[in-house]
Amino acid sequence: MADPRFFDNSGTQSLAQVQQLTGATLLSGESTRIFFDVGPLDMAGHEHVAFCESKKFQPALQKTRAGVVITTASLAQFAPSGASVLETTHPVQAFARVATAFYPTANNIWSENRPPTSSIATSARIGEGATVSPGVYIGEHVEIGNNCMLGPAAVIGRGVKIGNNTTIGANASISHSLIGDRCIIHPGARIGQDGFGFSKEASGHLKIPQLGRVIIQDDVEIGANTTIDRGSLSDTVIGEGTKIDNLVQIGHNTYIGRQCIIAAQVGISGSCQIEDNVLFGGQVGVADHVTIGQNTLVAARSGVSKSLKGGRVYGGFPARPIVEWRREVASLARLAKRFNANDESLGNE
Repeated sequence: MADPRFFDNSGTQSLAQVQQLTGATLLSGESTRIFFDVGPLDMAGHEHVAFCESKKFQPALQKTRAGVVITTASLAQFAPSGASVLETTHPVQAFARVATAFYPTANNIWSENRPPTSSIATSARIGEGATVSPGVYIGEHVEIGNNCMLGPAAVIGRGVKIGNNTTIGANASISHSLIGDRCIIHPGARIGQDGFGFSKEASGHLKIPQLGRVIIQDDVEIGANTTIDRGSLSDTVIGEGTKIDNLVQIGHNTYIGRQCIIAAQVGISGSCQIEDNVLFGGQVGVADHVTIGQNTLVAARSGVSKSLKGGRVYGGFPARPIVEWRREVASLARLAKRFNANDESLGNE
């Protein structure tokens, strides 16, 4: 399921090997069955390994076409009859070990663990009228469109595709990404690096391989020193025409719709769904797995801890309709004024 432009699959794994890697109990399936890759429940096929760790994903588990599912004892009964089932108390950790076995070099920006021998790979394709500044590194099988501009010391990892008339600023780094036409990526932006994915176990924090991509559609602008993590299994997506300010963090698997405006120092956690025409003021924080409806405005320094309906203005922490928030702030101010007045009057007695 991982895009071969960006990731090297180490080869097949038998069900017996998967069981050995995970230490899980085999509930059903033939140990000699062969698997070629990992994938999410909703996209995996018969040759893929998937996992389900929570009752929240039970509907996806019941519908999955995955060949083997790693899951808990309470959820194993919901796996389809055609799927092999491995039972464990820690499905995320088990899946992380399997994914690492399939993709041991997932973080490389060049293929097969080979360091680059040239600053521009011979397999890269650079369009007409493109400007490549000094110190730029362009990896294997990169495609850069016509009339693009790459600033000094920019790094473009293997397999990246950049559309026409796009500008990449100095010292920006881009990997595991597909970028559209007429985009502007300002200096120091970091796009396509690992998402922040770990699973806690007794010996420490187990790293979960990040095997997705970043998809940036046409006419997007990304500010200086902004970071956009690639997805873990699915993709991180930035919709057409969206404008992102400096020093913004966007977590893995997050979808941002078209024509959004995101001001400086906003932090968006992983697996969020931000619909079209959403506006975030500066320093807004968004918790993971939150959905924000279209045409929403969130005031600066607000904290979004749960999903918000579209077409409204929100503010405060936790974010709520801004009229309600302003009334609460005004009420607190009046209450504080009364207490202060009482304290002063007592002090004069």
